[in-house]
Amino acid sequence: MVYHANNSASGGCDTNGSTRAQKFTWNADGTPTFGTPVGLGVPLAAPSGE
Repeated sequence: MVYHANNSASGGCDTNGSTRAQKFTWNADGTPTFGTPVGLGVPLAAPSGE
């Protein structure tokens, strides 16, 4: 999933935001499980095939 976020709950949608990408999964009923957003600068595992 690709989304726009910032590190502050009061940050709003200004120039302090950044584009982020994070893996998500699906529940048995077909709804997405987004999990907890990962903070900026936290390393994530590369997708399979990388």
